[in-house]
Amino acid sequence: MDLLSLVSLATKRRSDFFSQAKTLARKYKEQPILEERMKAESLGLVKGLRDKLMRWEEYERTLTDKTLVSALAACILGIKDDTADRKLEKCWPIIVGDMLPPLTKFLAETKEYIDSGVLRLGDQTVDFADYGLLGAVPGAIELDVDEIEGINPEEEGIEEASQRRAQGKSWPSLAERVSRYLATPTFAFYNLGQYMVAQDQGFKEMRRVAKGDKKTCVDCRNYGAQGWLPIGELPMPGKGCRCYDRCRCFIEYR
Repeated sequence: MDLLSLVSLATKRRSDFFSQAKTLARKYKEQPILEERMKAESLGLVKGLRDKLMRWEEYERTLTDKTLVSALAACILGIKDDTADRKLEKCWPIIVGDMLPPLTKFLAETKEYIDSGVLRLGDQTVDFADYGLLGAVPGAIELDVDEIEGINPEEEGIEEASQRRAQGKSWPSLAERVSRYLATPTFAFYNLGQYMVAQDQGFKEMRRVAKGDKKTCVDCRNYGAQGWLPIGELPMPGKGCRCYDRCRCFIEYR
């Protein structure tokens, strides 16, 4: 489906997405819990496609729906009020603009891999139990948490490429890429919800606080060094930095 058709269909179903997002936010209550749930759903969705439990059209529609609903749910958790439709309406065009263009391209790439046989439907040679959602290939060096924290984004990209994790050309790496639409973006949209609240409460300044470990990218360090700025002058976590959806910065207001 092309981008214009996807946006048009999403717009027609906006109220339905809002309702589903409120239910999701009430169920999981906290952003980290929501993120973990969406990671699990990413894996389930890809397994369903691989095992031919759903047709391509159903997979495409479900991935699109879950991408929008999880982002909206994260905004609701940041707003901390599932009746705040006015704030949610302000989040909606940002979510659509951020998520649907890359998702359209991603879906087209995946369909091409299936049609060309790179991804084989019904392929049972790969056991997902041998993989984490990081998508590392069998035989890859497993890193503990401290070692992972020590890898900066540039090194992480090289590591992904060497293990063929970034391209989505294997079922486990596809599951990881799906999780980067359903799961990891929830942190950025949670921050967006908090930003909407801060605006309404009359805060005048904001600052972006980086985690400050070895994995923090140079962009996030630069934002942190700018200190307090007028509200709206700093991008949300995950924007304007090479961490993208894996950004771990948070925003403070005053």
